[in-house]
Amino acid sequence: MWSLFAQQGPDRDPGYLYCHRPFVARLHYKHHTLDLLNGRKSREGVAGFLAGLGQIQLGATFNRPKVMHLAYELGHFFNGDGHLVAGHLPLAVEIEYLEARHVGMAELWEGPVRCPRLRFLEVPSWKRYQEAFRRVQQELQAGNCYQVNLTAPFYLAWDRKHRPSDFVRTLWADPARMGAYAHATWFSTMGRMLLSNSPECLVQRRGDELYSMPIKGTLPDEPGAWERMRASAKERGELNMITDLVRNDLGRVHAPVARVRARQRPLRVPGLVHQYSVVAAPVSPEVSWGRVLECLFPGGSVTGAPKRRVMRLLHQLEIEPRGMYCGSTWLAHRGTLAASINIRTAELNFSARELCYGAGGGITLLSEEQAEFEELMRKSESFLSPFLA
Repeated sequence: MWSLFAQQGPDRDPGYLYCHRPFVARLHYKHHTLDLLNGRKSREGVAGFLAGLGQIQLGATFNRPKVMHLAYELGHFFNGDGHLVAGHLPLAVEIEYLEARHVGMAELWEGPVRCPRLRFLEVPSWKRYQEAFRRVQQELQAGNCYQVNLTAPFYLAWDRKHRPSDFVRTLWADPARMGAYAHATWFSTMGRMLLSNSPECLVQRRGDELYSMPIKGTLPDEPGAWERMRASAKERGELNMITDLVRNDLGRVHAPVARVRARQRPLRVPGLVHQYSVVAAPVSPEVSWGRVLECLFPGGSVTGAPKRRVMRLLHQLEIEPRGMYCGSTWLAHRGTLAASINIRTAELNFSARELCYGAGGGITLLSEEQAEFEELMRKSESFLSPFLA
């Protein structure tokens, strides 16, 4: 078992924090917990996990890295809707490692890369998407919500035998394609991997502040795209709604003085142009991780507004749980506390040789169903294209 986090080096060269030799590794479900190191079950469940987070302060220092992967559905418990979550669904993984070191990719894995080639098993249905989109529009027109982030899964498979490193090295072969919060964890005892190229920050601590970076709006990266995005009332309104939601969420954590530090800045990822804002708020180092999660999770950019009502609607409309997609990955190591939003993220099952990838986008009253469906497809290409050549 290991975790790998992209971290830019002092010369702006890509580097990685490689975490290995786990001494704690637990997978939490609604009613029980599985120890991933010895296979034993306990009755702790997600309630015990969340209670533990309430005891960890933001000012805590971890000389050994602590990694958490949180499923999107964990957010139902913060909304008082835990009854919507099935008992068999994995909700959180927490890992503590004995060792971590900064490395280059070549130091971890030598020799040529065997690039995996994926084939599609299942893609989102246009008819099903139309039905869900039109239901969302009804809710928007009735004033029940203001923006809804509708998503759908893609399933792909590979035929040849591959190592986890083949997927990591293929996805991150070009440093220009790497998301700021890119990460991977290999769960050796389960034969599964979480692989993310996320560019989005849920929350990060810098000194006595917490900040978040919501991303909304997508256009193909072509000449004039950013100028069109800046001029678009739809794209601007989509970002402003979620920026205000995140500002409100951050203000609930400790002091109700969250401020927007930057609004509508460009962000380019492979094949796409996004826009983002930066929101920051003062925070005491005595505030707990549990409080931060309660206020911010899941990120407003992957739900919509108002968050609780939209999550209930999505529970009805989306064909299956999102899982780790649209959840969050946390890294605490020495002075670093950073949490991503798991967009551009896939879950890989090496026993079945299958990959599940989710994509979606925000829907407002100004959205058009064909354009939104095409955006969903483009977002899948942004992640999957290295495996489809």
